[in-house]
Amino acid sequence: MIGRSLGLLTVISLVGGSGMALIPSGMAEVGATSVAQVGQRRSRPLQADWLRSLNLTPDQVQQIQAIRNRYQARLTAERQAVRVAQQELNQLMTGNASPEQIRQKFEQLQGLKQKLGDTRMESMLAIRNVLNPDQRQKLTEIIRQMGRNRDRSPSSGE
Repeated sequence: MIGRSLGLLTVISLVGGSGMALIPSGMAEVGATSVAQVGQRRSRPLQADWLRSLNLTPDQVQQIQAIRNRYQARLTAERQAVRVAQQELNQLMTGNASPEQIRQKFEQLQGLKQKLGDTRMESMLAIRNVLNPDQRQKLTEIIRQMGRNRDRSPSSGE
């Protein structure tokens, strides 16, 4: 269950502002922003394909881009805080820290991960509000499929 939740949160993070291309390339023809302009950090063809399959209107593209922009700085800061806390925990584990120090750092890390997950969920819910019922259903199917593919991946050792 935890692995499944982490997979869902990963997908949520992709949709919710981690730098992914949120705009299908075909939308550029109707005056919308291009995929490259919206998701410069981490654009993968597969992600653009599944977003394209949602058949977003230009207005939806604009709204989703605004949501992504609204959450981007917060998500970046929270991801960085998680990375730093993880590194600190790793240092404590390899050093001479007491079990209590390690537990405290672990609890801090868990809290930061929870905060990041909450922000991702808020972002996902905001995007969900932009989608029509058919698009929501399609997104749910895509999330499930991506979770199944991730579970089968040899690098999914979370």
